[in-house]
Amino acid sequence: MKQKAFFLVILLVVIALIIGIVRMFLGKSPKQGDLRVDSTPVASVFLDNKHIGRTPLGATSYKVDAGEYTIKIVPESATTQYASWQGKIRITPNVLTYVNATLAESELASAIDVLWLEKTSGSKGELSVTTTPDSATVTLDDEMKGMTPISIPDITAGSHIITIASQGFVTRTLKVQITAGYRLITAVKLALASGGTSVEASPSPTISEKPTPKVSGKPTPTGTGLVEPAKPYALIKDTPTGYLNVRLDANKTASKAGEVKPGEKYAFTKTATDSAGTVWYEIKYDGTNLGWISGQYVTKVE
Repeated sequence: MKQKAFFLVILLVVIALIIGIVRMFLGKSPKQGDLRVDSTPVASVFLDNKHIGRTPLGATSYKVDAGEYTIKIVPESATTQYASWQGKIRITPNVLTYVNATLAESELASAIDVLWLEKTSGSKGELSVTTTPDSATVTLDDEMKGMTPISIPDITAGSHIITIASQGFVTRTLKVQITAGYRLITAVKLALASGGTSVEASPSPTISEKPTPKVSGKPTPTGTGLVEPAKPYALIKDTPTGYLNVRLDANKTASKAGEVKPGEKYAFTKTATDSAGTVWYEIKYDGTNLGWISGQYVTKVE
């Protein structure tokens, strides 16, 4: 009798353990992250084809299970036919994923910023920037870093300014927060420029958008058209953006050093031809420093 009672107790203990384990797993909540979506104009937001709300979404907190999703932003406007946008986002546990959309009548003219964090093993922050299209110039706190796609390590935690520029597209200037031990992933769809104008997107607590800043440095008198330099010289032609990039080397992927304007005239020190057959002119774009401009937008006056 005692033996039967002993086995009965053991059986009840085992059943209780099994029930406890099942309850633990069934009651365990999935890890979640925060999502915020801002847009101009107001838009409906869909995750994996499920409507989750309207912008601004997650101004305080909008929780989403960690993972990768397809997000679609559909503008709501009774007066203008804006283009929708769809892309991929990643939700990381306990951190914010931010989407900022400035929508236009065509997808080519729309600008989208998607930012999220990834945990790293380092003690400092990191920054990864990708763009559509790629080969855009990235400046971090007024220091040229290179062309996209680019990864920048060992960044001090805190607030930083990223400027992303590409000829023919609207320049994006983002104020971001770098966190120690995390990589900030920044994926930017650039808007096709219209007459060289810039756009302004709605700000967020850590990311803000503003019109393209002017590049510091003034051209010499021979670059303003007031004084014509000795021949031969380079006459800057009209460009789609209203300016021509000056680069540190004679190719379109070299880092940007400055800008010159249509109608300006510069004496050139030498010329070079890149692998595509484009002629480049070396000029003193600010009266002191040398840089290269593409002959695609230059008339050589002899």
